[in-house]
Amino acid sequence: MRKVPMRKKDLKWYKDLIKERFRGIYDLVKDEKIGYYVEDEGIELICIGYDPILTIVKGDVIPTLLAVKKAGINSIPYAVVDEGAVKYLLNGADVMVPGITKVSEFSKGDIVAVWEPTESSPIVIGKALLNSKEVKERSKGKAIKNLHYAGDKIWKLIIKYLREF
Repeated sequence: MRKVPMRKKDLKWYKDLIKERFRGIYDLVKDEKIGYYVEDEGIELICIGYDPILTIVKGDVIPTLLAVKKAGINSIPYAVVDEGAVKYLLNGADVMVPGITKVSEFSKGDIVAVWEPTESSPIVIGKALLNSKEVKERSKGKAIKNLHYAGDKIWKLIIKYLREF
């Protein structure tokens, strides 16, 4: 695992990006003065302060599950799934419309957190394939592309990073 300090101008750039795209997470980082790039086996974490806040998946800068958990359910657009969907999502499956029980407002293409049934933890960060209105109206099909889930390589790197630093 490689940990490289972030330049001040890069830190400002990432904080501005978070303020613009993930407003609900901004409070976690707004006062931080340091940042790091952490890389291992092709996975990159963007740490602000000492917390892994962002990662890059398929060209998208997305918040980590840890950041969304710390910031709370309303920090980014969200969907809540039923218990039957959880095991599939934790194996990397995309989120299907029938498994969704609740949604906030979001547009197609938005980064969305998927929360387990009790709404105490996010289990997936994904990209909306439909807008929230379409999710409510449809009875089948894919709703959210799974980009990062609890137990994946990103998750494992976050755990490894937190143990070492």
